[in-house]
Amino acid sequence: MRSAGLPVEAMIEYLKLYQQGNETIPARRDLLVGQREQLLAQKEAIENTLNRLDYKIERYDEAMKTGILSWGKDEI
Repeated sequence: MRSAGLPVEAMIEYLKLYQQGNETIPARRDLLVGQREQLLAQKEAIENTLNRLDYKIERYDEAMKTGILSWGKDEI
């Protein structure tokens, strides 16, 4: 479970459910689905941040060529 990137709290909850037997299979699945959704949201946030950083790096690369750092009206 650690390799799946689950937080300790989620792993503890999963283990408690697992120890209760097969009747908790749906609850364990729900826990995993919820964790997956959280990871996807984090991934999207990271991708958005990377895109902004890439843009800023491109602007600095251009500024190093031209000697002028310029941004769009609403960017910094």
